[in-house]
Amino acid sequence: MVVSMTDIFDRGPIAPRRMASAAADDSVDVRAVARGVWFERKLILSSTLVFGLLAAGIALQMTPTFTSVSQVLLDPRERRVMTDEQVVSDLKLNDQVVASELSIMRSNLLLENVIDSIDAQQPGALDLIDPAAEEPGIVARMKSGIKSLFVSQTEETPEAEELARLERAERLTWAIRKHLTTWRDGEAFVISIKAETIDAQLSALIAATVADQYVSQQLDGRRRSATQAADWIEQRVAELHGQVQDAEDAVEEYRARSLASNGTSADILSQRILSLNEELIKARVERVATRTRYDEMARLIREGGYEALGSMFTSVTIEELANRRVEIMASDAEWARRFDERHPERRKLADKLEEVNRALSAEYQRALDALQNEVKIAEIREQTIRESLEEAETQAIDMSRDSIGLRQLERQADAARRMYTELLDRYTETRTQEQLQQADARIIERATVAGAPSAPRPKLITLLGLVFGALVGLGVAGFRQLSTRSYRSSEELVHDTGLPVLASVPERQWRSLRQAMREVDEVPMGPVVEAMRKLRTELGLSDDAGEPQSVALLSPLQEEGKTTTTLLLARVAELSNKLVCVIDCDFRKNTIQSELKLPMQNDLIDLMRGDCDLLEAVQTDAGRGFDLLASRTTAPGAADMISTEWLSGVLDELKQYYDVILVNCPAILPVAETLVLARAVDQRVMLVRHDSTSRAALRRALAMLDHNGLDLSGQVMTRVEPKMAEDDIYSYEY
Repeated sequence: MVVSMTDIFDRGPIAPRRMASAAADDSVDVRAVARGVWFERKLILSSTLVFGLLAAGIALQMTPTFTSVSQVLLDPRERRVMTDEQVVSDLKLNDQVVASELSIMRSNLLLENVIDSIDAQQPGALDLIDPAAEEPGIVARMKSGIKSLFVSQTEETPEAEELARLERAERLTWAIRKHLTTWRDGEAFVISIKAETIDAQLSALIAATVADQYVSQQLDGRRRSATQAADWIEQRVAELHGQVQDAEDAVEEYRARSLASNGTSADILSQRILSLNEELIKARVERVATRTRYDEMARLIREGGYEALGSMFTSVTIEELANRRVEIMASDAEWARRFDERHPERRKLADKLEEVNRALSAEYQRALDALQNEVKIAEIREQTIRESLEEAETQAIDMSRDSIGLRQLERQADAARRMYTELLDRYTETRTQEQLQQADARIIERATVAGAPSAPRPKLITLLGLVFGALVGLGVAGFRQLSTRSYRSSEELVHDTGLPVLASVPERQWRSLRQAMREVDEVPMGPVVEAMRKLRTELGLSDDAGEPQSVALLSPLQEEGKTTTTLLLARVAELSNKLVCVIDCDFRKNTIQSELKLPMQNDLIDLMRGDCDLLEAVQTDAGRGFDLLASRTTAPGAADMISTEWLSGVLDELKQYYDVILVNCPAILPVAETLVLARAVDQRVMLVRHDSTSRAALRRALAMLDHNGLDLSGQVMTRVEPKMAEDDIYSYEY
């Protein structure tokens, strides 16, 4: 079956036969991150100092300024000396009104008064903030010089002086706005006025003068409004006096003419119409009631005869006939018990009953006719009253038409009279209130001269710079810890690959391989040697009854510490009374021979060519503690000569003389022959450099081994920073 390279790399980390792959876990090891941040403490400290010094330098270069604050209270309480409505009403305070007052305090009209007041109190005080009084720059002096060459100086005239005064006022207005701040204190109706300049006395003067001018303008405005209202009312009262007199004369003259032409007054005619309306209503009610009674009796007679009327008629004759009828019907009922209708006595009773019924019918008819006459009389009476009412209404309409002019004159006279009276009263009130006007605001805090600059604050700015620098350093360090693409602990390595970490080798600043091997003799109980002992034990290289083993130390990329780890492991394995041989198969770099510089008559290349036998190619030296099989120089072409079968034969032959055979291989990813070498050995160990080997590179290397059916005995983390991974180094604290 053909397997593509995409399948190889997509299969993820190898799952060894002795371990299941670790479950996915997205958690963050806070302690590991904290250790990593602590390891970056120099970066954090440097960032803190740099930003702190920068902030201190900026603070020292800033010009000191002084601040003064005054406060004004917008008083919502109404002050009424009189109970009538005020000519100028008090402010109805709300958020919009307070915002409007804040805008007024920064208006050019008020600030111009502030400028005039300050010039009157302390002439020249505002020159400190006047842009024209500042020392002109080079560009400004050049422009002024060029302008003087082409523009002749004008003589001082009143117009020029006024123009200069207006220009100064405009400059100072913008300058004061720049140095002035107003705001509302929370939800209270208190406005704070802050002035901040380079002079303490000027700041206090500006803040106090703005508050004074604001209150003064409010009071002047209210008084002007009251005076204008009083003058207008006085003029209007004089005009209305003549209008009222003319309107009343016209009303009296019109009334006299109307009475002479109509013969009666409108009031008498109105009373007559009201009386006729009442009589008409009564007549209509009587007619309706009579008609209703008549119609109901007629209906009952039609539907059930006179017997259906019951007791609607109550005359004496009808009552007697009804009683007699009842007696006859009772006697007939007695005879009917024994005899039928043909009996003579019952025939007499039937004749008497018929006679009584005819008499009742006649009486009911007479009563019905009388009721019909009452209906006609009620209709005639109603008609008569209606005609009288229509006649009176016609006369009233005629009189009303004639009196339209009178009513209009009366309305005009009433309106003029009411307005005249109201304005006359209002005039008196206005003249009184004119002297009682008060401002809607009052000063509750006077601006004082500041004893010390309000800005800059060097200590605070420096502290903020230090804090900001520390935060920047922490952010950079945290980002580097959380965004790393390498391995920083054995837990991460085990979690990502599912392979055990056999040992963690601490970082050492060795200048050569000889110095690294000397540490085994000089510091036999140090962390490096203990890590090698642990690796030796995990690989089973110290077992007395064990079979000879060949081990290959692999790594995804170069500079992972393979050669150093191989030699250290060889030295430690020799301490357990094992015969050790190291085979250096890194033909491109040949690091071991390059540093040890051993005299060689025959080498590995000669052995591969068949120019010598195996024991002649092995270099023995009791001082190193292990034997070496390597090439004299770099030989890149030897990679094409080596094969798994040949190396397996060499290893089998070496196992007859040695207990441990260590094969130093080149990196897996950049070199092709590493997989050939890895197939020939008994055990394979993957070396991963702490905080250096990328996760992607390790996955690719494991995928290549898995594709070739090669297992790993475990992993070794090399060049570990002790303070960053204390848990990975057994004897660091011990």
